[in-house]
This record gives sequence, structure tokens and C-alpha cells, in this order.
Amino acid sequence: MSQTSIRFYFSFRSPYAWIAAERIEAELADLDVGVEPVPVFPTPEQFPNDPSSLEAKLAFLVQDVRRLARDYSLTVQFPRVLDCDWSLSHAAALAAIHRGQWLPLTLALFRQRFAEGADLGDDSVLARAAEAAGTDASQVLADAHSEVLRKEAGRGWRRAGEQDGVFGVPSFIFAGKLYWGQDRMHHLKAAVQRKVTRST
Repeated sequence: MSQTSIRFYFSFRSPYAWIAAERIEAELADLDVGVEPVPVFPTPEQFPNDPSSLEAKLAFLVQDVRRLARDYSLTVQFPRVLDCDWSLSHAAALAAIHRGQWLPLTLALFRQRFAEGADLGDDSVLARAAEAAGTDASQVLADAHSEVLRKEAGRGWRRAGEQDGVFGVPSFIFAGKLYWGQDRMHHLKAAVQRKVTRST
């Protein structure tokens, strides 16, 4: 990864990662910096601090995300299904990243999940996201069901921890430093600005 690029770890499980994805262009648009997106999702044994397993923490998350969504004029509808086959949406996003067209589909998938409350393990939901992103639905479904891409996406969480010390999403890596949470994006932006200023 270049010293002037940002690695962005996100997961469709996380409403905070959704908010970060919605903000990323506005926060970084005026900076000469690339973004390397990395979709990840943990399995239960890899993620013992899952907020959905703690009733009080889950209740707080719902309240907190609603507050944040109002700040950014986003509409929230939490999904009734807390978990699904995460490999499908993350494999589809990974294919879009490989094609260099990651953000439209990523945002469309996030919006299906957290603005529409839909199940990302459902092919019809993936197809709706593809259409909203202006992408061929049949291609997105083929990507989602690709065993190669699903396995690659499934290895992402462990690799994120081993490579960059990531323990939650959204996480950003810039110049060897970790910024965890959408509420750290202003610190990330300041770090990029300092780096760019020093190099000019």
C-alpha cells in the first residue's frame, strides 16, 4: 500500500461502516489520496465481542446509529434478520473492487441493509442493489456465488487482524496508523493533510 493511500476495512454487518462509506467521498474528496477498500466479515468464533449478543449493547447501538443517521440526513431501517450468509454480499463487493468500481455497489448494498432493512443473503436483494448501483444484476449474482470470491472474502477478517491489527469496523489504515470508527475520520483526514503538506 502506498504511503499516500488509505486502506478502508468495512463490513456489511456494521451500521457504523455504512455511515463511514456514506461519508468517505465528502471527507476525502479534496485530498490527493487513494482508497483501498477491503470488505471483511467475522465468524462468531473470530468475534467474541459481537454487540448483537448483548441486549443492552444492541439497544444502545440502535439508538446511537439513529442519532448519527440524523446528523448525515440518512434514513435508517434496521433489518429484522441480524445475521445472514455474509459471504454473498462481501464477495460481490470484492468483485466490484477488483473491477475498480467499488463504491456504487458498496453503498447500494449498505442501503439495502440499513436503509431498507433487507436481508443481504437474499439474491433478490443483491439484484436490487445491483440495479440501484447501475450494475448488471446477473454479474453481481455470479460474483456473489463465486466460490473463489467467497473464500477470498472469508479470509479477510483474519488477514485484517494479522496484517493491520484491525479488531472492528470501520477501520482505516494510513501511514501505518490505525483509525477505528467513523467518528475518527476527522483525525484520519488531518493525518493525510499533514502528510501531504510535509511532502510538498
